[in-house]
Amino acid sequence: MPATVLSETGDGLLLREHDADHGGGDVVVAIDDSDEQEQKGERALRCRQCNAPITTMKERTSRGGQHRHTMFNPAGIVYEIGCFNQAPGCVAPGAASGEFSWFAGYSWRVAFCSLCLEHLGWYFSGGEAAFFGLIVNRLTAD
Repeated sequence: MPATVLSETGDGLLLREHDADHGGGDVVVAIDDSDEQEQKGERALRCRQCNAPITTMKERTSRGGQHRHTMFNPAGIVYEIGCFNQAPGCVAPGAASGEFSWFAGYSWRVAFCSLCLEHLGWYFSGGEAAFFGLIVNRLTAD
């Protein structure tokens, strides 16, 4: 069973995993950047809904000096997102909007899993480059 990403830190990921070896409950584990797959950036991040591959850890990037951001939309819904240069497992259809953009100079489009169409975050374009802001608790890690 894949792990659910609870949060990301500068040092790696905090995951919730199912522990079949010790009673079948869930446990929280930390994967730090010293992990061999992590150092190579090969750790895949997948859609929590359908397990489709979305991006990898090597695609992490920063905006405003941070990879991870806590943001809220006009309805007051809070999202914890991580920024990624590429997310090949996402689609971001439709026209871009500049309204209530979380990043100055960027327009956004809603990003969905290309397999199950689960809302995974947003695609931001404009300014210096384009990137994805993905909702960390809607992703799982290998």
